[in-house]
Amino acid sequence: MTKTQPKTYLSNVNRYTRGGKNGKQICCPECREWLRIYHFSWSSLTCINCREDVKKEDWIVEKRV
Repeated sequence: MTKTQPKTYLSNVNRYTRGGKNGKQICCPECREWLRIYHFSWSSLTCINCREDVKKEDWIVEKRV
């Protein structure tokens, strides 16, 4: 029997998103650059690449099914 990889898709960050032990990669909706976040106890974040202030719910995160 072969193991199948979990399917992933992109979704917006919400109040249930958790960083986990190794953090999560999130994508800026303005410049599409990825950065690693270890906690989500913030309401907005300034992207270090494009310097845009982006609300928490607008960031994109990879989710597994």
